[in-house]
Amino acid sequence: MKKIVILPSFERSIRRFTSTEKDRLIITLEKFNDFLVTGRISSGLGFKKIRHDIYEFRIDIRLRVIVKDEDDALYMVLAGTHEDIKRYLKDFS
Repeated sequence: MKKIVILPSFERSIRRFTSTEKDRLIITLEKFNDFLVTGRISSGLGFKKIRHDIYEFRIDIRLRVIVKDEDDALYMVLAGTHEDIKRYLKDFS
C-alpha cells in the first residue's frame, strides 16, 4: 500500500477552513483511506483522475482535495474550492 504524505501546501490550504469544513474534511479523508484499503469507492467521494498523476476527490459540493500519485506515495497537495484547484492546475501544468 502506498503511504500518504501531507504536503505543507495542503496544511496551509486547510488553515482557512471553518470548523464545519474541517469536520467534513476528516470524514472525507476517512472515506478516502477506506477506498485505499478496500478498493471500493464510497458514494459521494467523487474520486477522479485529472491528469496522468493528479487526482481529486470531493469534501462537499464546494470543496475538493488534490492528490498527486508518485512512485510509492500519494501526496495530499491542496484542499480548496474549484477556483483554487483550477489555479493550481494552471500554475503547475
